[in-house]
Amino acid sequence: MSLFLKYTLFGIPIPYKIYRVTSETFNNDPFARSMRLDRHYCGEFSMAAVQSNKDMEDHSHVDVGHDALFVGIYDGFKGRITENDNNMTVTILREVVEEIENRFMEFARSSFEHQHQQQIGLVSSGCLICFIWRGTLYVANVGDSRAVLGSRKGVGPFKRLCVKQMVRVHSCENSDIKKELRTWHPDDNLIYELNELRDEAHSHICKGQIWTMKGLIQTSRCIGYAYMKKVPFTQRRTFKIPMGEQVVSAFTRPWLTSEPEVYSRVLKDTDRFVIFGSSGFWKLMSNELAARIVNTNPRDNVAKILVMVAIEKGANKKGKKYSDVIEIPKGSGVSGDFGCAHERIRPFYHDDITVIVVFLDKRPIGVRPEIKSYTCNDYADLPSEFTHFYHNKNV
Repeated sequence: MSLFLKYTLFGIPIPYKIYRVTSETFNNDPFARSMRLDRHYCGEFSMAAVQSNKDMEDHSHVDVGHDALFVGIYDGFKGRITENDNNMTVTILREVVEEIENRFMEFARSSFEHQHQQQIGLVSSGCLICFIWRGTLYVANVGDSRAVLGSRKGVGPFKRLCVKQMVRVHSCENSDIKKELRTWHPDDNLIYELNELRDEAHSHICKGQIWTMKGLIQTSRCIGYAYMKKVPFTQRRTFKIPMGEQVVSAFTRPWLTSEPEVYSRVLKDTDRFVIFGSSGFWKLMSNELAARIVNTNPRDNVAKILVMVAIEKGANKKGKKYSDVIEIPKGSGVSGDFGCAHERIRPFYHDDITVIVVFLDKRPIGVRPEIKSYTCNDYADLPSEFTHFYHNKNV
C-alpha cells in the first residue's frame, strides 16, 4: 500500500524520528525540564518545558484529585478550585477566568495608585485551563495557547486518528479574529496592523511580518494589559515606553478583552488524549503532527518528544539543529519584543515552550490516585487545591 494511503486513509503518520532528535540533546539543554508519566483518576499525564526568554514566561500547573483533574497553562496566575455546590459547568469556568482577570486588575490598580509600580499596566498573560470531572471535559482559553483532542474513529483495520482543536486561538493572524475586531471596533480602521520583524543587529533587514493589535500584542484577548483596557493606565502613566507602543489617543472602551472561549464534552471511549501547549509550541507544530507523534509513540516522555521536535523544527528553519541551539544563551528581554531577536540568543529559534499531554483511559476499579499538584518550575510535589475541594465537600 502506498505511503499516501497509509498517512491519509488510516491516519498513520510519518514518524517523528525523521527530525533526528534524541533525549540526550534535551537532557543536556540547561533550560529544559520534563516529568515522566504520573497517574490521574482516568489515565496518565506527562509534562515538558524549555525556557527561551530572560525569565520563563510560560507557567503550567496540574492538580490531580481522587476523581478530577485540573490543567492550566498561564503566566504566573492560578485560579482557586472551589466546590461550587458540587457542580461544574462552562459558566463556572467562565467565572474562574473572570476571577483571575479581576484579581490581577485589582493588583495592578493597587500597584499603580499606591506603590507607583505603573509598569504593571503593560503586563499580560494568556490563560488555558481544563477541568475533567465526572466524565466531562471543560476547557476555557484566553490568548494563543491551544488544547487539541486526539480520538480514534472507525473499526478494525479502518481505525483512524481524528484531531480536534477544542478552543479558538485569539491571534490577530486569524481572519476570524480580524473580523471580530472590526465588529467590536467599527470606528477604528487601524485596530490591527501589520508590523515588520527586523534584525536587531541590522535594522534595515526585514525578517518577516506579523499582525498585531496597535503594534503591541499579537492576541485580541488576554489577562491583564491594563494599559489597553483602562483609561487611567493609558492617560496617567509616568513610565517611558517606545513610540511604537504608545496608545496615541484616548479610548472609550477597552481594546482587549479577557472573555474566554469555552468548550465542554462528555468524554467517550474513543477519546484517547489531549495535548495542551503554550503559544511557543504551536508556532512550530501543527495540530495534526503533534497528535500523530503522541498516537504513535510510547507514553513515557511523549511530552519531551513533542518539545524536542518543535525546537528541532524551529532550529531547522534557521539552518541549525536542536543540538546547536543548546549552546545558545537565553534571551535578555521578554516575548512580544518584536524584531529584537538575533541568532546569538534563543528567541531567534523558539519562544518559551510548555507541553502537557493527558491520556484518557477507563479508570481501573479500586484505583484512587493520591491528591498531588505539579508545576512547570521544578515539578516538585506541592499542596493541591483539591485538598480544599474535598475538605469542603466533607464538611
